[in-house]
Amino acid sequence: MPYILVRANFNVPQEFDAKLSKLMSEISKMHEGYILSELRVNKRLLLGGSGEKCVYSDVRLADVLLSNEGDKEKWSKGIQDFLVGELGVKPGRCIMSITPIPLNVGSIEGRPVSEWVPPPDWYGGY
Repeated sequence: MPYILVRANFNVPQEFDAKLSKLMSEISKMHEGYILSELRVNKRLLLGGSGEKCVYSDVRLADVLLSNEGDKEKWSKGIQDFLVGELGVKPGRCIMSITPIPLNVGSIEGRPVSEWVPPPDWYGGY
């Protein structure tokens, strides 16, 4: 089964880290077992370690959860509304894309997705 990878890049003031972390935690619970998310916030990584300045959110969802354009738009709008409304991120600073990613379903179905690693150039181009 192909998966969908949603990628976002944006700046968030450090005082809003907790709100952003809570949002991603809630999203993870909604799609438990079928999601990978990684957040980079202001030279700190909420999950892991990094020296990156911006925030990155890599969210992988089963394509059945985003089976049509309406679903994709609704899901993306929910995150963007939160970023702009709750965190005060300028809309032009948030870049989000939804891309199909083929994966070996046998290694992930029914379990949290934790082994996928983005290619080295994944965070480039912004």
